[in-house]
Amino acid sequence: MISARMSAALRMLLLMLGISYVSASWADKVTGLFSAQQSCPAYVSKNKLTNPDHVQIMAGEDYETLEVNRADRPSWYRIIVPNANPKARWVSAECGQFQTGQDNATGSSVCNIAGQLDSYVLALSWQPAFCETKPEKTECQLNDPASYQARHFTLHGLWPNKRQCGISYGFCGEIRAKRDKFCDYPEIKLDVDSHVSLAEVMPSVKAGSCLERHEWHKHGTCQTAWSMEEYFDLSVDLTRQFNESGMAYFMNRRIGQSVRTDDFLNRLAAVLGAAARERVKLKCEQGMLVEVQMSLGAELTMGEDLERLMANAPVQSGSNCGAAFQIDAIGLSR
Repeated sequence: MISARMSAALRMLLLMLGISYVSASWADKVTGLFSAQQSCPAYVSKNKLTNPDHVQIMAGEDYETLEVNRADRPSWYRIIVPNANPKARWVSAECGQFQTGQDNATGSSVCNIAGQLDSYVLALSWQPAFCETKPEKTECQLNDPASYQARHFTLHGLWPNKRQCGISYGFCGEIRAKRDKFCDYPEIKLDVDSHVSLAEVMPSVKAGSCLERHEWHKHGTCQTAWSMEEYFDLSVDLTRQFNESGMAYFMNRRIGQSVRTDDFLNRLAAVLGAAARERVKLKCEQGMLVEVQMSLGAELTMGEDLERLMANAPVQSGSNCGAAFQIDAIGLSR
């Protein structure tokens, strides 16, 4: 048995030799989700910072969490990255937030129970820019300049939110975790009218890449107010309201140009009320506007004005577009 004094001396000697000392209690097992807030490398070894296949976690995605390096003040989380090899990877705590899957008081899961939402987020994509960042997506082959997605914001999703869960509130139905591919989820059933409407505002439906399955099983199952068809009908209505408010026209007039962020927010406030400016988060990649995320109140009603829904919503922040952004035209530029 090594004494405490000898152990301390051994650690000092190893440090002097440049060798990392690893104690027996090097990690603690945890259960929960790591919600990425920025793209970051996912390391096989956090000590050596090895990442042979250059895997990264993606902002806005949730990852099953296995371990932390320290239970009291974690600086690293070991997560599952579905398409990586090996799948278990270490990411820096600075890259996101961890939400435990257990309520310490009751021992019950708190971030995957339906009907506990306190607000919503409506996420709309500018499809031309999205496709510049994800050219491998099937829907990005749909590049007709006369198509809906060429000149309108498209539906990413309508997300029930629970404040204490951050962006980890999800998978409240039979499917309890993210699938490797969207088409691995069970198929959703919509009547003809609902399917046609959704296919217009969500290009992945027409392309067959199954985003609607992911949106229902991760997000739609966490609300209890509507059926599957009603949930998507409401999502379509809100998407159309945003476009028809004048925001699609604003974008169309400036395709291929650089736009001041303040100009976009001022137009938003002019058409959807002054409150909208503090209830929207803009996401940019490669200098382009990719997504608009709008905070909405917890009580949504089909046909209710988007302006009113935003006025009653929590304030949100976190835009990363800086002072200006580019409005991309449809069709890949590379």
